[in-house]
Amino acid sequence: MTARALVVGLDGFDLKLVHQFGPEHLPNLHALMARGVFAALESVQPPATLPNWTTFLTGVDPARHGVFDFTTRKGYQVRFTAGTAREVPTVFKQLDELGLRCACLSFPATWPPEELEHGVFASGWDAPVAFEADRSFMWPPSLYDETVQKFGAPTFDDVDEFHADAPGWVDRLPVALERRVARKTEWARWLLERQDWDVFAVYFGESDTASHYLWAHHDPESPRRPDTVSATQRGGLLRVYQALDRAVGSLLEAAGGNQTEVTVLSDHGSGGSSNKVLYLNRLLAEHGLLRFRKQRGPGGAGLKEIALRRFPPRLRERVFRWGNAWLPSRLESNVRFGAIDMGNTVAFSDELNYFPGIYLNMAGREPRGIVRPDERRATMLQVRAALLDTRDPWSGEPVFANVIPREELFEGPHLERAPDLLLDLHLDDGYSYNLMPSTPPRRQNRLTGPFRKLLEDEKLGKKGRSLPGSHRSHGFMTLAGPSVQRAGQIDAHIADLTATLLSRLGLSVPPSFRGRVLWEALGQDQSAPTLALPKAGPVAPRATRNEGLVESRLRALGYIE
Repeated sequence: MTARALVVGLDGFDLKLVHQFGPEHLPNLHALMARGVFAALESVQPPATLPNWTTFLTGVDPARHGVFDFTTRKGYQVRFTAGTAREVPTVFKQLDELGLRCACLSFPATWPPEELEHGVFASGWDAPVAFEADRSFMWPPSLYDETVQKFGAPTFDDVDEFHADAPGWVDRLPVALERRVARKTEWARWLLERQDWDVFAVYFGESDTASHYLWAHHDPESPRRPDTVSATQRGGLLRVYQALDRAVGSLLEAAGGNQTEVTVLSDHGSGGSSNKVLYLNRLLAEHGLLRFRKQRGPGGAGLKEIALRRFPPRLRERVFRWGNAWLPSRLESNVRFGAIDMGNTVAFSDELNYFPGIYLNMAGREPRGIVRPDERRATMLQVRAALLDTRDPWSGEPVFANVIPREELFEGPHLERAPDLLLDLHLDDGYSYNLMPSTPPRRQNRLTGPFRKLLEDEKLGKKGRSLPGSHRSHGFMTLAGPSVQRAGQIDAHIADLTATLLSRLGLSVPPSFRGRVLWEALGQDQSAPTLALPKAGPVAPRATRNEGLVESRLRALGYIE
């Protein structure tokens, strides 16, 4: 069987590494690049997984689709919502309504799966601690039963990243990720070969995991590189990239080879993290824009750490996946905002390493807001000036490249879900600063300034803390196939690939789409579009599971009384 169009998503895949590893190690990707086009693909802001994949899947800006993060914020409370916050259908649902046969497999934040009449939809991980898919992750549900019977239950984190500091974990990681790529490739080929497809899309997240944990072992200049690096550790990132290159080759062969319209893309790029920590809320406090409480309440980072490390993986997933579960929301809200005296605070941050932003404490919007609406612009300028004046205490260089009002980046009905100001930080000699919560547990509490350096035993990090590898705003893409001319490297934005995919299928691009058709990549004999996507209506509210199920499970295991 064949696929008219094949889409392969590679999370965090980076063009710099593709060039560095070369065609001798990545022959399939370099062959596609040589016969088509490629780019250091620009991300939407922030260069994070959920908003970027959702933009590709829907074609629209985060302020239109509504997904900026794993969470949504109301006042000083956050809720884990992930894909349930998406407000528009994916292009696969719209193509299905035109009668096209589509497969959308494993992309993040797509739970619950869209019900396709002519195709299949398998949701990917939908929470920071997702462990294993169940029947609710696949459409039709019978696909789950067939998958389990033939391949076993699909898992998302069979390497348990919350114990990355365990002895030997880093050595085992590349092999585990290679195996996971091979399993998913086998499953995807099985589906691909069952029938002919118009669009067959599959996601792999292993490159992102490898980049986060193995960057310092790969990069001899990394300030977080261990004193001793084994050959297995040093070559681990390359091994994972090679596994993904083999996956692309295998899927392309099954889909029809050179006759298939191919899109390979990443959501963001990857790079190294420095050994410097920045506490944004402490920085705001230094400028008189934020005040900490003299005594913080119970809970916080310590309880969150216990939940992440000591809960069994399946319980951890159940607790954190569902958006109305009281425990994860309460823990996360307390970690982010529990130490702040909001009644005396002008601006605050949730200090997300992958999504640095500042919220104004607006009267009428926040429960204890003190910034009047007529003061908003002046306050934003005040915050911006304070941040742009900030210097690295070791190098003396500016820390912030830009402080951008959200209105300059986004336009849409869900703009209010974005921070008021988005932060663009300079790299520190090529490495990114590490943002951490201003009230971290135990010994770091003694350090009250906005900057510090990592301790030796912190440099390798683990999930939920700073990691040796971090995101970059430009990733990777390559296009090849009958409609694509050989044009080398071009400039492209992730939203452009959705528009271009529609054009390659003979469809017009809706005016709501953010991206443009990459005409410089396509041949001059492109025919005029013959079809248009159905008008995208709002997505029906997606149900979340009863928080009582979470509570009863915690009681049964003795975690609460």
